[in-house]
Amino acid sequence: MARIFIDRRYYSGKKKKWVSFETNPFLEKTKGNIYGRCVPCITNLYEQLKTGGREIELGPAFHCWKIVVEVHSMEECVTFLERLEESATMDMDLKGRFGSGDEAKETKVLVFNAESDAEKDELHGLVRECASLFSPEPPVFFHRACADLYHGLLGDWRKWKKTQAIERPEMVKPILARIGKVLFWEKET
Repeated sequence: MARIFIDRRYYSGKKKKWVSFETNPFLEKTKGNIYGRCVPCITNLYEQLKTGGREIELGPAFHCWKIVVEVHSMEECVTFLERLEESATMDMDLKGRFGSGDEAKETKVLVFNAESDAEKDELHGLVRECASLFSPEPPVFFHRACADLYHGLLGDWRKWKKTQAIERPEMVKPILARIGKVLFWEKET
C-alpha cells in the first residue's frame, strides 16, 4: 500500500489555501511538475493569448487530468487521504492538492493529478471507491487541464481537440492578467 504524505506546512498552523500531497515523502513529483510541467504549460497559454490568435494549441494541457472530490473542510480532506491510504490495495503514485482558491467557500476539494487517460481512469475509480465511504453518492468528477485558466476560454472540455478555438474571447484579457499575477510577471493594475 502507498503511504500519502501531506506538505508539512499544513501542520504548522499557517493559513494556506492549497496544500500539496503525494506518495513521495519529499513531494518530489509535485515539486518537479511545478517547473517541469505546470509553469511551461501556463507560459505556453500566456504566450499564445498574447499573440491575439483565435486558437490555442493545448500541448500538455490536453493530457493533464484533474480528479476532484468535494468535501466539507480541510480536516475532512486529511481524513479522506487517510482513508484512501488505508483502503488502497494497489501501489500507485498519487499526487495532488487540497483546499480552495476561495477562502469564502464553505466546501473544500481534493484535486488528484493524472498525466494520461489510463492513469485518470484508474485514479478516478480508486477515488470514487474511497469517496463512497463518506457518501452514498460521492461528488467525484474529473476534467482536463486547469479549470481556472482553460475552461472559461475554451468551453466544455469534453469537446476539446488538441488545437481548440477560443469560445469566449472576452476572457482573454482577464486570463492574461491572472497568469501574469500567478507567475509574478506583471503587477496588478
